[in-house]
Amino acid sequence: MIVRLIRVHVRPDAVEAFEEATRLNHQGSIAEPGVLRFDVLRSPSDPGQYVLYEVYATHEATVAHKETAHYTEWKSTVEAMMAAPRESEVLEVVAPVDERAWRVT
Repeated sequence: MIVRLIRVHVRPDAVEAFEEATRLNHQGSIAEPGVLRFDVLRSPSDPGQYVLYEVYATHEATVAHKETAHYTEWKSTVEAMMAAPRESEVLEVVAPVDERAWRVT
């Protein structure tokens, strides 16, 4: 399993539009067979700071995700909303190792 943490800093005037576009991307993402989780988190102290917490079954699933229509639409929609470039970190899962514990139900 592969975990990706995407840190996003959105301009204050774009927060509402970013959240709307990101909810649509979330809905499409959790329907992908290789996506185990796709959480969108917002900082309570800075409403323009977000973390996308993504868990994929395989590396191939991460590649497939970036080729979907909903992701490419999201990326082009939110690019101009960014206050800074997105930051991405890839992590390996230590626990839980049972894939069922990660699945969105």
